[in-house]
Amino acid sequence: MDSDTPQQSLLDSLVIEKFPAKLWSLVNAPAIDSVSWDSRGEAVIINQCLFEKEVLSQGHCFSNSFQSFHRQLNLYGFKSVHGKGIKMGFKHFHNPNFKRGYPDLVHQLKRNTVESRLKAEADQKTDKLPHKNEKFLKGGKSSASPVPLKNTMNMDHRAALPPPVSQAGQEMPVPVKVLSFLLTLV
Repeated sequence: MDSDTPQQSLLDSLVIEKFPAKLWSLVNAPAIDSVSWDSRGEAVIINQCLFEKEVLSQGHCFSNSFQSFHRQLNLYGFKSVHGKGIKMGFKHFHNPNFKRGYPDLVHQLKRNTVESRLKAEADQKTDKLPHKNEKFLKGGKSSASPVPLKNTMNMDHRAALPPPVSQAGQEMPVPVKVLSFLLTLV
């Protein structure tokens, strides 16, 4: 029988070269004191000074500046958490796909590129546009047409036609068939 637990096999399947997997291994490493989970396991707490000495200066597969590390967190969708109870020198970062005890969520972390950001913004804009028949389909009082329609039953349709003009600029008489048809509309 295989002794690996499902959680351990998920950890083994993480590509350790990717930033989220490196961060996951750091936050779960008992030997690293500068990075830990918050009490609920939903945010990463980083002691910046200790992190720079313990991780960045030792070359643990990250750049050598905290600013660059912070930029990587932002590129993977981590948001800085601000508020009461956060000590000076400590940084809190949250991502809904990075939680203690859920290594399978790490696979869902994708690096935000300019192209993916523009595509996401475009998708959000099209999602917000209402369908042209939305009110009509929902049983609303408005018509399906975005332009209100006029009641044309009481209109003098002869006034809507331009007067016929001959080549010499003189008005031409309206043919009898057209006139009789227009009179039936009134």
